[in-house]
Amino acid sequence: MSLEPQAGPRPGLPADNQSRILAIGERSMMDVWRVLTKRRYTVLVATILLTALAIWHAYRTPPVYETASAIEIKPSSLNSSSMALQADEDTVALQTEVEVIQSDSVLFQTAQSIGLIRLVRQTEGKDTAQASAPVTSQERGAMLGIMKQGLSITIVPNTRILTIRYRGTNPQLAAAIVNGLVDTYSDEGLRISFERTTHVSDWLERQINNLKQDAADAQRQLADYQRAHNIVGTDQNSNLTLQTLEKISTDLDDAEADRIMKEARLRDFNAMKPDMMALTSDDPALATLYSQLTDLENQRAQMATKLGPKHPAMQQIDFEIAKAQAQINKEVDLARRQVQDEYQAAVQLEDALRGRLGAQEDAAYKLNEDVAQYSMLRHQAELTRSLYDTLQTNLKEATINAGMAAANITVIDRAEVPLAPISPKRSKTSLLGLLAGLVIGCVLAFAMESIDDRLRTSEEVENASSLPSLAAIPHLASVPGWKKGGGREDGSPGSPQALQQLVTLWDPKSNGAEAYRSMRSALLLSSIDSPPRVIVITSSFPSEGKTTTALNLAIVLAQRGERVLLVDADLRRGSLYHIFGLPNQGFGLSTVLSHPGEDAVLPAPLLELPTLYVLPTGPRPPNPAEMLSSNRMEEQMREWALQFDRIVVDTAPLLAVSDTQAMAVRADAVVLVARAGVTRKRALIRARDLLWRVNAPVAGVVVNDVDMRLENFYTYRYGMYAKDYWYGYGYRQGTTSSSRAYGYEDEEKGE
Repeated sequence: MSLEPQAGPRPGLPADNQSRILAIGERSMMDVWRVLTKRRYTVLVATILLTALAIWHAYRTPPVYETASAIEIKPSSLNSSSMALQADEDTVALQTEVEVIQSDSVLFQTAQSIGLIRLVRQTEGKDTAQASAPVTSQERGAMLGIMKQGLSITIVPNTRILTIRYRGTNPQLAAAIVNGLVDTYSDEGLRISFERTTHVSDWLERQINNLKQDAADAQRQLADYQRAHNIVGTDQNSNLTLQTLEKISTDLDDAEADRIMKEARLRDFNAMKPDMMALTSDDPALATLYSQLTDLENQRAQMATKLGPKHPAMQQIDFEIAKAQAQINKEVDLARRQVQDEYQAAVQLEDALRGRLGAQEDAAYKLNEDVAQYSMLRHQAELTRSLYDTLQTNLKEATINAGMAAANITVIDRAEVPLAPISPKRSKTSLLGLLAGLVIGCVLAFAMESIDDRLRTSEEVENASSLPSLAAIPHLASVPGWKKGGGREDGSPGSPQALQQLVTLWDPKSNGAEAYRSMRSALLLSSIDSPPRVIVITSSFPSEGKTTTALNLAIVLAQRGERVLLVDADLRRGSLYHIFGLPNQGFGLSTVLSHPGEDAVLPAPLLELPTLYVLPTGPRPPNPAEMLSSNRMEEQMREWALQFDRIVVDTAPLLAVSDTQAMAVRADAVVLVARAGVTRKRALIRARDLLWRVNAPVAGVVVNDVDMRLENFYTYRYGMYAKDYWYGYGYRQGTTSSSRAYGYEDEEKGE
């Protein structure tokens, strides 16, 4: 036994292991199951309430019936290709018809046709006999409200079919509204379409009359301008000015080519010799003369070999040669003059054509200016004429469509009186209420768990305090009818209320007794070489079961055959004298400490355990903290250590008073007691810190009053399947739970 404060590492879990346990606990599905099990009544109440509310709503809500009718709106079969609707235009047209059906005028006519005014007046408590009475604005609004309240119109995709639906509490009225609306729309559609086409026709006719006059004026202006500017033709094939210009240009090209050719011929004539001219001339007479001259020269040459130059024959032939030569020269001169005259004529023709070409080009330029204005006038006249023709065609189509509008609406299905309502779906609503109740109940359970810092399992205690759990003590079971020492019910020795805390004595085969024996083993085996002899039992606040833990620990230690002293060191509100039926004002701890020389025999109140000695508090001292921290208390504990094998000290709550700290530093092991569902996390951490601050040897935590169903996975499974184990080895589980054992020490009977 060590009675001095000891420094060293504090027992408990390391910080990294603690965070690991917390992280695992946050991800564990068993934690979710534990929360749901613990808060099962919250989940059950939320589920029952919401299910009941859903069922009440389902049966209280009036049934709603739905009926529908389908109509087809066809495009006009006589529309021309220019007026045919494209896909987007077709959708716009159908949407327009939907708006027409939902218009106030169509709905009001339908309401009047089915006699909805009688229902409105009956609802308002008015006399319905006068059905022909004028409809007021309030009644009209009420009728439109009834029509619009359950009406919906949809377009079937990729078709020209409209589905008209109505939902209401009256199935007959729903069918009447849908069928009446279809009939009204068919008649009203015909009237509106006819009026629309008639209006269009009137407008088109007025526009056509105006365009007709404009077209006549434009055509007249075009003719006057053409006549004023002498425009016979304006296109390339019929324009006389352009044709003349083209012909003059062609003639000029030909004249220029002829002039060039004749100029070349003139140069050739001027450069040739007469004989060459005769040979190349186109004149046959010149060629004949040149042939005669050649023959005469040949004859002279023959005669010259025989005759002399003065011979008459020679003279005669010379005369003929000279005569032929003179004729040739005369013909050559004539040909030269002819070629020169042809050249001059070609030059004159070219100059004349060139002058005409210039004049014709000026006329063409002037014509182009006139033609531009003429084209504008003609284009305007053509546009006016084209618009006139288009409007004339549209007028004819509108006139025909006005008569064919009724054929565009086809009723595919008429509305029937619905036999079964579409809502409320009572089974579905009840199921949704059940599911919503479960979800909300689970949310409430986790919300309550998040704001509730009370510790309920040994795992939560370990995670919160970083201290090992020595034992998890379950609910202690009462033993009705078991009496000892007279069996009185007034709290005297032997009463069931007092002896209920002695579970290890009166029910050694119960789960509670086995848990205390596990606690004993954990304490003794925590240090095998030097097991603790002085064991201090404390808690954070009262009513956490420290006294029950202390006396049962003392009993299980005494059951091993050891001499055990159970000391009640809670000098303010000790309660061991109640349990064992000892006098409170007689011998006790306060007497031992205040009268050191007085000898007294320590009582052994249990006949079953003669080695268990109990020292109650004795008379209440005025200064319990000073008495417990005195040197006399330290000396007394040394004396007890020589007389007893184990000393179990029941102390005051650690956070209530400061008495326990003085006892904790003198102990070999300090056991911190927590009560499941009562002890709060911050209180337990505060008590642990106080013990660590004074370097008290904290052995661990004992969790009292544990609901074994909320323990970790192994404990829960063990509790489920341990029944055969307990029965097989002669143990039994208590059936009646009681909380008296964990709060009994805080009440003093008779005070």
